[in-house]
Amino acid sequence: MAVAVHAFLVRFAVISSVLVAASPASAERPISGADAARLLAGKQFLIQCVDGTQGYGVFNQHGIVNVAYRRFNTHRDAPDMRDRATVRARGQEICLAWKEFDGGGDGCYPIAEKDAGHYRIGGTMRWCEIKARQ
Repeated sequence: MAVAVHAFLVRFAVISSVLVAASPASAERPISGADAARLLAGKQFLIQCVDGTQGYGVFNQHGIVNVAYRRFNTHRDAPDMRDRATVRARGQEICLAWKEFDGGGDGCYPIAEKDAGHYRIGGTMRWCEIKARQ
């Protein structure tokens, strides 16, 4: 009986290790807000958020981001919503001052690079992914 329990625990530990190593979060590399602003400056991007919001936009060279987006429940015939934000760095966070997107207002968020040109802005429960267009 003890051998069976031990074998089960070993299998459980191996499977758990593989799942953790393969999880998307483990591939993320935190970057500073300044690095993020530099890497995204002048780039067009696609955006997809955990709440189902998706769209596209551009970070310009002067610290402004423009987005066109749709909320998950927006009718497909409705026009895209649009917004603009100022961008600034604050340590390990990127700060965005929106008029309407994400409820409007000024917020600072951690940012991580998932792979080249692919970033996650926000925390574990509330985030958006940005993929730079080539």
